[in-house]
Amino acid sequence: MKKIALFFAAALCSLAMMATEYTGKLAVSINGIGSTQDGVNITLTENEGGTYKLNLDNFKLNTGETNIPVGNIVVDSVPAIKACGFTALAASKNIIITEGTDDEPLWLGPTLDEVPISMNALFNQNEIRVHIDINLVEMQQVVKVDFETPGVNDEPSTGVRGDLNGDGKVDVADVNDVINIILKVN
Repeated sequence: MKKIALFFAAALCSLAMMATEYTGKLAVSINGIGSTQDGVNITLTENEGGTYKLNLDNFKLNTGETNIPVGNIVVDSVPAIKACGFTALAASKNIIITEGTDDEPLWLGPTLDEVPISMNALFNQNEIRVHIDINLVEMQQVVKVDFETPGVNDEPSTGVRGDLNGDGKVDVADVNDVINIILKVN
């Protein structure tokens, strides 16, 4: 009986370790007019089979004077490409924006049908950069959402610009890594 309890405890711990929450800056623009918000969280969860789920919960459009509560943006089952210590995600699909969990009287997202989005992300254990285009066809608007953590534009840990594999030098191996990433994405 103890072995079964230990097994379930270990399974729960491994599931909890697969989700990573990132805190950073969110920039949102609608048809070219934008605003930024600091201290926003995005959660990334690795699914079984190597795909990922990205959550931007309680998303609100900040127009400067007002916040428009949109809802939870969830992009699930996104295939990943791993190279050079980073993981790249890319998806184009229709999603349903669900009601947020904050105490808001009306969330915009659930009033919409499925909305087409395109999303790409590049991340490692410490930092992430995400870009999402939400095409609100009926409203003739494209919402562009960009998220990045502090330090995402810093130099690699080796301090050598262009050293993608972290070996302290820029050489053919780094170029091969870039080529492999391009070939896997296309």
